Amino acid sequence: MEPIIQLQSPLGDVYADSFPHAFDEKGRLTVPAEWRSDRHDRRLVVMPASEPCLKVFPASWLARQMDKLKDSPMGDPRRKRLQDLASASQTVEFDQQGRILVKERLRQRAGLTRKAMLVGRLDHFQIWDAEVWEAQSATDVNVDQIFAEVGL
Repeated sequence: MEPIIQLQSPLGDVYADSFPHAFDEKGRLTVPAEWRSDRHDRRLVVMPASEPCLKVFPASWLARQMDKLKDSPMGDPRRKRLQDLASASQTVEFDQQGRILVKERLRQRAGLTRKAMLVGRLDHFQIWDAEVWEAQSATDVNVDQIFAEVGL
């Protein structure tokens, strides 16, 4: 029997798989247990995206991005753009039931309704409206084709 290979980056486990979930009446969404393991950050940053979804990164990822600009002056346009992103984002932590509370302004901006799809994207995950995700998601995904396309 071959050993099970677990995807893991040097920074912790990756976000893989897709999970249907629903927002409750307060705007809370359960994050899958495998994305809440000890190897994952407990603090997350929910960010607006150019696609009709929200991107959710570990807080440590954002800290590394900011660290790249630590020696740049306050007026640096790159720093300013990250500050703009910070003001449009939300920091969240899991509650006792493994849920995060996503602010209404972010849900509205992404066009999210009650039914959502959480989609793993390796270093982050995305929150899509379930119907929008279903309509646009790739159905023919396989490791051989994708590794060849990206040169792995």
